[in-house]
Amino acid sequence: DSLSESDRVSIVHFTTDVIREYTVDSDRPGSLSVRSSIQNLAPHDSTNVQAGLNMGVRLADRMRQERPEALNYVILMSDGVANVDATNPFAILESAYDADVRNPLRLVTIGVGIANYNDVLLEQLAQHGNGWYRYLSNVEDARSLFSHERWQQLASPFADQTRAQVRWDPTYVERWRLIGYENRVTSDESFTQPLKKFAEIPSGTATTAFYELMLTPAGERELGTAELGSVELRWVTPLDGSSNIQHASIDGDSRHGAEDALEFGAIVALASDVYSGVGDYEVTSSRIRNELETLANRLRSIRGGFARTQAYEDFEFMLAHITGNVPYETTSGSGYSR
Repeated sequence: DSLSESDRVSIVHFTTDVIREYTVDSDRPGSLSVRSSIQNLAPHDSTNVQAGLNMGVRLADRMRQERPEALNYVILMSDGVANVDATNPFAILESAYDADVRNPLRLVTIGVGIANYNDVLLEQLAQHGNGWYRYLSNVEDARSLFSHERWQQLASPFADQTRAQVRWDPTYVERWRLIGYENRVTSDESFTQPLKKFAEIPSGTATTAFYELMLTPAGERELGTAELGSVELRWVTPLDGSSNIQHASIDGDSRHGAEDALEFGAIVALASDVYSGVGDYEVTSSRIRNELETLANRLRSIRGGFARTQAYEDFEFMLAHITGNVPYETTSGSGYSR
């Protein structure tokens, strides 16, 4: 309903293969075929993401050839549990390869569902498909994302092939560890090259990365004043293809109290990092449970309005649930006691 009469829409349903009778090829948004296809959307058995995406790319490419001045998006909506044909994101993208770098098809992945949900597949498909990824938890999230105003903001990328490189000063930082983002790690050589695999950033987007640092004695002493490191940001301006570079220093902050949102984000990241150790024979279940309990106590220390948000309540419930599923044994302490 938010699209105009000048826009065109194609729709592909897929299960073990593409469901041909529901396929719509380049029609007006309000047409009977588009509305009928959407009304017939229903879950089926298997999930052949490769077949659905291949067909979607073919239809989008045909529309791009007819209207080369238009912005072309392939929107994949799925729980990400690909279980027929290719199930690896790179194998899926290889068969749906888009060779036109001048006017690329941008792959937007929309995650739905919760049971057996595979966010890794959807995130990597978007990352290497020149697009972006969002998760929808309810109908209101969908209405907000696909509203005309929000889509206008997201449709034209503000920066393309965006990547950041962080360097820590060994004078102040003895060791460091990036928590999460393992699939975004790249070599020093490829960092300098504008490659399609690097992220497209829509307007108004913010990204947070957490690093765990072990400081040197000099770093401990000069925490409030020292420059612990630097970050270099590179991106391409989509309209003219020009490359850009920006530098900034990373200053140490000796304040012990963090803002509630930052504190909450750190707890979420650390809990995910700790829980990923379940099943690792080098990490005892008692240690995992103890560290999750320490993080739960830290979560309860967040007061005020943020503690009444839906995000806080949802994560508090989930953290208690996953902690209860880890076997408990007596242990000597947590790695997060400091």
